[in-house]
Formats: sequence, C-alpha cells, structure tokens
Amino acid sequence: MPNPYHLRTRIDRLWRHANSDAPAYRRLTSLNKVVRELFAPNQCARLNHQLYLASDPYDVARHLLRDLYDHASPAWEDPAPVTIEVAPAQAGAAPLVDESPDEDDDPL
Repeated sequence: MPNPYHLRTRIDRLWRHANSDAPAYRRLTSLNKVVRELFAPNQCARLNHQLYLASDPYDVARHLLRDLYDHASPAWEDPAPVTIEVAPAQAGAAPLVDESPDEDDDPL
C-alpha cells in the first residue's frame, strides 16, 4: 500500500509548482499531473484521491518535522577537523608581534 504522506507531499509540491512563477508550460504540466493523479475517471485516481484526503495536513507536518529531526546531524557533533597548512618558509619564521612605536611602556 502506498504511503499517504508521500502521496500528499508529491501532490502538494505539484500544486505549489502549478501556482508558482514558473513558465506557463511547466505550470500546465504540473496541473495536468495533479488532474491525472486525483481527478481522472478511473479507479486508480479515486483511490489516490481517497488517500490524499485521508492524510490530515497536521499529521503530514508532524511527519515531515519528524523526518527532519531524524535525519539532521546533531549540533554538538564536531564537523571534520580543520587543518591549516603552513608553508615551509613560514615554519621557521618568528611569530608576528604587533608592536606600535607610539606607545611607551611607562603610562606616566
């Protein structure tokens, strides 16, 4: 049996694409797919329409949020360690020290 959440997500994506600022031929293609999947005069389209209506939008949102939470990488994990390469000329060089000649060591 097909997943009603997956079907609803696909149909909703096609609806959004049909109402977007995309070129007219793409919007028409999206709308044509929606009509074929949900409103065609055959048994498959009737079953798809029932599946689409059976999935509650709040359940779909909860399902999507759960998928996002399950597949997200935890924030406390360190990403790959960053390595900084030092050129051989810089390896033996003295560190740069910011010395300003305007300042005296004695504040008074």
